[in-house]
Amino acid sequence: GCTKGGMAGLLSLFVVATSAIKLSNKISHSLHNYENAELKTLPEFYHDTKSLMHEFEKLQEDCPHMRLRKLESSDGVTLPVVDFDKGGRNKLKALFYFGEHARELISAESGLNFAEHLCLKHSTSVAVEKLLQNVRVRMIPVVNPSGKHLVHEGDWCHRTNAHNIDLNRNWDAHWEHNTNEQTNSGSKPFSESETQLLREDALSYKPDLFLTIHSGTLGLFTPWAYSSLGFSQTNATSLVETHQRIHKLFKAREHEHPSTSTRMKEMLTLLKKIDPKYCNCEAGAAGEELPYLSYGTSLDYMFDTAKVDYSFAFEIYDGRSNGGFKYSIEVAVHTLTAHQHQSLSKIFSLERVFLG
Repeated sequence: GCTKGGMAGLLSLFVVATSAIKLSNKISHSLHNYENAELKTLPEFYHDTKSLMHEFEKLQEDCPHMRLRKLESSDGVTLPVVDFDKGGRNKLKALFYFGEHARELISAESGLNFAEHLCLKHSTSVAVEKLLQNVRVRMIPVVNPSGKHLVHEGDWCHRTNAHNIDLNRNWDAHWEHNTNEQTNSGSKPFSESETQLLREDALSYKPDLFLTIHSGTLGLFTPWAYSSLGFSQTNATSLVETHQRIHKLFKAREHEHPSTSTRMKEMLTLLKKIDPKYCNCEAGAAGEELPYLSYGTSLDYMFDTAKVDYSFAFEIYDGRSNGGFKYSIEVAVHTLTAHQHQSLSKIFSLERVFLG
C-alpha cells in the first residue's frame, strides 16, 4: 500500500487533475457570449472524442514517457488509455477516470490539460518531472464515448451510455436494480462493455489511488456513496468524540477489510487539509455529504473490491459559484517516498470551470 507521504503526493495529483484548466482570453470571451444566449451549438472549445484523442496524439509526438493504447471489447466498444511512466520500479500508481457521465464535458477537458502538464508543456515541468520519478499515471480520458457522441450530436443533457445505462451505477459495489432514466443501473452489475473493460484494466493495473472526475456540484468525496453511515468526522466536537464515533461506525462494518478504518481516516484527514483553501465545499464520505445515495459506483468498487488504498471522486463544477474551483491554486506536492518531501507551489491556476 501507500505510505503516508506517498498518499499525500497522490492526493495532490488529483488536486492537479481537477485544477488543470486556465481559460485563455478567447475562451473566456466565448463563454461570456454563451452565458446569456440559448445554446444552438456546443461551444467550440469542447472536443468530441475523435478531436480529443487527436490532441492526445499530438502530445505524444514529443512526450516520450506517454503511451496511448485502447481497451477493446468483442462487441466493438473501445476506450482510450493514456499512460505516463518514466520507468523505474516500485512506483506508486494512480488511475484517473474522466467523463463517466456524458454531459459532464468539462471532465474530459480537464484530463487533456492535465496530460499537457504531465508532458512537461507548462511552467510546472521541473516539478512535475520530479513527481514522475516516483509515480506512474494512467488515465481513461473518455470513459463513456458512446454517450459523449450523443451529446455532441445535440442531445446535450444525455448522461448515460448509448444503451441508456448509467455507467457509474453499473459496478458490482452494493449494486441495486434501478430503472430511472438518468440512473439506470442495468440488468445486472457489469452488464455494460465499458464497465467490464474498466474492471479488468483496474484489477490488472492495481492502482494505489483512484480518482473519478465529475461535474454537477462542488465536492471532494471518499467512499461510501451507497451509505450515509461513513467515517466523516464533521459532527464530532472533540478528539474523544471523533474516536468514539469512528469506533462505533467501524463496529457496524466489521465485515469490511481490516484496513478500511485506517484508509478512510487518512483520506478524510487529507481532504480536510485541502478543502478550506482549494474548494470550501462538501468534503467527506459521498453518502453523507450528498443529498442522495448512489449504488454501484466506481468509487465504492475501487475501495471495497479492488482494494485501492485511496479512492476519491471530485465534483468540479456546480453552475452557481461563477465557475467551479475559483481559487488560485498553490499546491504542495510531496515526493512519493516515505522519507523525503519536496514542495511544488503554484502548480496550476484555475480561474473558471464552466458548463457541466
